[in-house]
Amino acid sequence: MSERATDSSDSESVDLQEHNETTIRDLSAGLLGIYEPKLNEVKENLKELINKQNDLQIAISNEKKAFSSTQTKEVYEMVLKTKAYKDKVTRIKMQMHQIHQRTKNLRAKALEIQELKVNQCATKLQQLHYEESLVASSKRTPRKS
Repeated sequence: MSERATDSSDSESVDLQEHNETTIRDLSAGLLGIYEPKLNEVKENLKELINKQNDLQIAISNEKKAFSSTQTKEVYEMVLKTKAYKDKVTRIKMQMHQIHQRTKNLRAKALEIQELKVNQCATKLQQLHYEESLVASSKRTPRKS
């Protein structure tokens, strides 16, 4: 009887184990049946989201490159304009300095000419006074004839 009891107990144990495995498979299949469609949908949504994120990242990267090159071009143009304006200011400054020097020289010459004219007028006036004094002195002294 002990052999039979062991066989029967082994057989029950195997049946119970098979029953448990079947139950586990059925429960697993049931859980998968419930959650697998949702999980597959989530998986597809995640794939779609990742693809969209990659597309967005590429678009942002391209926009950044375009913006950077446009901005770089604008900065380069500004530098060129600044250099041109600096050269222009330097040229105008030199011209203004030259005009200032010419004006200064013209003023000095004008003063010299004015002094010369004043001296000439003074000399003419002296000459005139001298001649008048000669004429006046000749009228005062009688002529001997």
